[in-house]
Amino acid sequence: MQKTLGYAAILATLLAGQALAGTVTEPLRTQYADISDKMELKLGWQSFKGMEVDEVEDLEGWTAMAEFSIPFGDRFRLRFNYPFKTNAEATVKDDQPMQQGEKVDVEGNGGVYDFAVLTFEHQLSFAEDTGYNLSYYVSGGRVPGRLETTKRDLKNVDEFDPMNHTGIVFSGGVKFDRQHSFGQLLANLGLRYYTDSDDLHPNGDDTFPALDARLAVVFSPWGALHPAVEVTYLGDFSDLNQFSVLPELLYTYKSLDLKAGAEIGLGGTGNELGAVLQAGIHF
Repeated sequence: MQKTLGYAAILATLLAGQALAGTVTEPLRTQYADISDKMELKLGWQSFKGMEVDEVEDLEGWTAMAEFSIPFGDRFRLRFNYPFKTNAEATVKDDQPMQQGEKVDVEGNGGVYDFAVLTFEHQLSFAEDTGYNLSYYVSGGRVPGRLETTKRDLKNVDEFDPMNHTGIVFSGGVKFDRQHSFGQLLANLGLRYYTDSDDLHPNGDDTFPALDARLAVVFSPWGALHPAVEVTYLGDFSDLNQFSVLPELLYTYKSLDLKAGAEIGLGGTGNELGAVLQAGIHF
């Protein structure tokens, strides 16, 4: 009898752990269409290498960012993203008038392609009714702060040329998620439109569109851990192409989410290899 009770206790513990792990909100990049009813605060850090932008290449370093989101009504959510620190170095391109091939520092209170953005989300269908969740989003934002560099300014060689110190981005798209026997399937498909940007597009364009596509699977848990994999693309199928795959591990304890992954570039002008870490709390 005692042995039976012991087995029952172990089974109950495992089931509780699996149920708890099932509350993991989402993978690192792709977002659920389900609005949920919790406020959430996230802090993230990601490293990158080998990126190419307008005037420099082999951009290598890291960016830290924060996100806060709040639901309202039964179908709506507001989300604010803020990349607050970037520290990197890069190589000046050979087509630049000065310092060709020289290493320069890039540092400041902002991101690279990620701006300070406010997003409105509206859920259209719910899994309880249709078997899947579907929502759309619209957003707008601007560069939060300039990235200082040690690259000389052509107009005044005694001064340095800042990077990514102007620019606005608008975006919109749809989100989808559905439960399957192997886990949860998520898909995001959107379009970003950058205008008045500085030193971003590898071809030097200040205004350009970019497809923002993300596909993810969060697999059934290994104990308290959820393995996940994402495939992402940001680009215009021309000079701007950032195509990546991210294997990940996701862990939830009560209201705390811990997530870790590796970003592996699959060609193009984006990140060749980097780590992605994120901690989140929902309440």
